[in-house]
Amino acid sequence: MAKALIDGEEVDSENRIPIVNPANGEMVGDVPRLDVEKVREAVEAAYEAYSKLSSTPASDRAKALLLSANALREHAEEIAMLTALEIGRPIRSSRADALRAATIFELAASEVMRFQEGSFVQLDAYEYPAGNPNRVAFTKREPVGVVASITPFNFPAASFAHKVAPALAVGNAVVHKPSVYAPLTQIAMAKLIIPNFPKGALNVVTGESSVIGEEFIANDKVSLITFTGSEKVGLELAGKAVAAGKRVIMELGGSDAEIVFEDADMNRAVDAAIVGRFDYAGQFCNATKRILVQQKAREAFQRALKERFNALRVGDPLSEETVVGPLINREAVANMKDFLEDALNKGASLLAQLPVPDKGFYFPPTVLDGVTENMRVFSEEVFGPLMPLSYFDSEEEALEMANFTKYGLDASVFTRDFARAYRVASKLKAGSVIINDTTRLRWDNLPFGGVKRSGIGRESVRDTMIEMTENKLIVYSMRRAISLGGRKS
Repeated sequence: MAKALIDGEEVDSENRIPIVNPANGEMVGDVPRLDVEKVREAVEAAYEAYSKLSSTPASDRAKALLLSANALREHAEEIAMLTALEIGRPIRSSRADALRAATIFELAASEVMRFQEGSFVQLDAYEYPAGNPNRVAFTKREPVGVVASITPFNFPAASFAHKVAPALAVGNAVVHKPSVYAPLTQIAMAKLIIPNFPKGALNVVTGESSVIGEEFIANDKVSLITFTGSEKVGLELAGKAVAAGKRVIMELGGSDAEIVFEDADMNRAVDAAIVGRFDYAGQFCNATKRILVQQKAREAFQRALKERFNALRVGDPLSEETVVGPLINREAVANMKDFLEDALNKGASLLAQLPVPDKGFYFPPTVLDGVTENMRVFSEEVFGPLMPLSYFDSEEEALEMANFTKYGLDASVFTRDFARAYRVASKLKAGSVIINDTTRLRWDNLPFGGVKRSGIGRESVRDTMIEMTENKLIVYSMRRAISLGGRKS
């Protein structure tokens, strides 16, 4: 039984939300279903802590971040186990996520010193306004205040770190809301971090998304909302937040394409497709969701794909051999069935499929052949182990197919021709294009985010710091007064 964390204290409620292991349907814990008053208390605690945290020297905040990183690394196995149990993510992948979270805190500690240096502005280079030779100016970045963060279920450790570490690094206080499917990992992490910062600097609230989200929007003491999740929810939240005068960072959905040209290293392209589509049963925003293969490479790609696909290990997330675990809930399984049925009814064929356990929320890893643009699996975000194969003849056709969707998060291109790779990458409507590797890559201190309906803003340790701070210009005039004409009075 886990509790919410407000102003450095554990907070409970009689009304609780059960957390179910998707691999077997068994309950692994529960968390409080907080009412709006408790959420308001958390925001108030963060608002009070902000003044103290923001006035804390950057060197002290860096030390606190490193202490947090050390604690997360020391407890990485415990955190990974919680992740595997509450969301069914295979233990090896969960372990990597936990260790990555520690690294993100370390990156935040290393960036904070350089980030807040500011810059001197040479005002005498500007003719207007008059009198600039007698003024000096500099810029500095200042924290926005209270940051409200909301994360999805699929990578609880790293997503928590990506929002919390940069916010604390620059002096913002945080009220964090985990997914109702993955609160245990993040509560455990927060308990390790809270002792290193001023009381109330980090709060974790659990409960209904609608209740907590609406309070984040309505509460004037929240300055910025950072959200990772579905496109529909995120854009609705962003619209309301911006209307309320708040800043937003939105990391939303994707329908990432892998484009495979005839001259590609076919084994490498297939390996990338397998990882990109089936890692954690395809439940990532930057999972490879569409495979576009040049017609001349069709047979070679399929031959290599079947061999590697059949070697996938499906089953218990706690097994070190498992690559594909369960989906997060029963609704997710039903959604995959609908996607599959739609594609088959519209002319796609079943190329390969693997068996899954009878118990738990599993959907069989499936490869569909001959997928076309009128099928839902081609245009919508597919959050599950369903790989659609489509084919093209020309470079122009490949680009048209890849850019077909409303999303633009990541894409990958496989070819030995650098000129072609660069040309295609430049024309793809995506936030990141990865050449000769999987879309499932993300570098924690390089910009991550999308175009079109895939997001607003960019995340990385440094980019998030920029998004979570205001750029202030300070000008000092060495004259006592000026007239309306700009001359000394």
